[in-house]
Amino acid sequence: MDVESGAVAQERHEGGFFRWPTRILGPMPDLKVINVACWSLILALFITRFCIPLWIQFKAGKGSIPLMPADFIYFYGIGHIVKDYPALRLYDWSLQTKVFNDVFSDPKFVYGPSPYPPFVGLFFSMFARVSFRLAFFIWMFVSLGLYSLGIVALSNDIFPGERVKVSLILCFSVATFPFFWGILVSGQLTSLAVCSVGLAILQERKSRPFLSGLALSIMAYKPTLLLFIIPMLFVTRRFKTLAGFITGGAMLMLVATAFMGGQIWPTYIHFLSLFDRVVGLSGHRVFELWKFIEIGSCLQAVAGNHLEAVTIIKYAVTIPIATGLAVMLWKSATGSRAAQSLAWAATLTWTLLLNVYVPLYDAVLVGIAVVLTLGAAKDLEWRAARLWITALSFLMFAISWITCDVAKSYGIQLISVSLAAFGISQLYMLYCVIQNRLPMQVSAVGLG
Repeated sequence: MDVESGAVAQERHEGGFFRWPTRILGPMPDLKVINVACWSLILALFITRFCIPLWIQFKAGKGSIPLMPADFIYFYGIGHIVKDYPALRLYDWSLQTKVFNDVFSDPKFVYGPSPYPPFVGLFFSMFARVSFRLAFFIWMFVSLGLYSLGIVALSNDIFPGERVKVSLILCFSVATFPFFWGILVSGQLTSLAVCSVGLAILQERKSRPFLSGLALSIMAYKPTLLLFIIPMLFVTRRFKTLAGFITGGAMLMLVATAFMGGQIWPTYIHFLSLFDRVVGLSGHRVFELWKFIEIGSCLQAVAGNHLEAVTIIKYAVTIPIATGLAVMLWKSATGSRAAQSLAWAATLTWTLLLNVYVPLYDAVLVGIAVVLTLGAAKDLEWRAARLWITALSFLMFAISWITCDVAKSYGIQLISVSLAAFGISQLYMLYCVIQNRLPMQVSAVGLG
């Protein structure tokens, strides 16, 4: 009797807080109408902000419009080095600079070193066999397909039979600023990470841990994104997944070694030290801080050159959160499916914040975390949490379009602030699940 009356009270409370303004806007549209409207807006945005300007630029020639796939120049360039030069010259920065400028040269455009592993250059050597324009459009469609595969495959498993909801999730995922400009326009690789993580978690949910690890090994293209994921596999005793990851990583290394020789790996490791000095992974950033979202860059943007203060605050924030996350991950190892989803989701979110180097475009990984968190709230039948996470997700989507301008003007990276709020919410939900607190008991302490 008490639980039933509490549920009614909770429904009324949530309905009052999220009530649709019927008198002003009329009856609330259903999800199908919202779905069509959202995709129509996204299509119009894509045509007006991407297709038309890019078509005009390619017809007018280089440099006519400041819309250029800047990051894809790097991948196309290293592909050309692998195709046309001895393998060890892949990590010759002077050669990299020359090749990049041959692809696109502009006095205002300064190229840094490309630090990606050898198998990335080997992969893009296939793209270097065609013109830059054609290679970019091929990669754009491949990238969109990989990104959509990661989001949709996982969403379909978490929300089976709810096609409209899955469609809306994909719609907002491709409409975020980091994906639209960082991946589609600029040509970055984070679609690989989204596909890798999405398929890895899907395989885990289907009780295929070794295949999960194989899918996760795709993320070896950018080791910094694995900074928290690999320890999470240890802490949560996902040893079969870890074995699959090691196997997949070894296969990538063997393929690169077969084509490029064993000496490529010492050369690559030496080149990483150069990249550290140029970019400042372990100290003061030399690139524009508004392009980065991890805590270190955010603090430096606010504090300026006070590196000691930045370091102290950074570790004062990072150590307690990382420790608390590790403890909850350990306790979640034998928990329910909701606990497993939240373990993955919290790990992905805090990977973006507690890392050493996270450009804005990598923020698209939070899309997987959003799907997992909503799925956990659904499994728990925790409607208040579902509404709260949905609201936070819309907030992150909206903020993604203004965060760069605000960061440039005021030094505050709003997307990082919203990610922190999202990550804290995930930790709270995971804590409640571990403590076996029922949704009604949870709502009584603040979310209901």
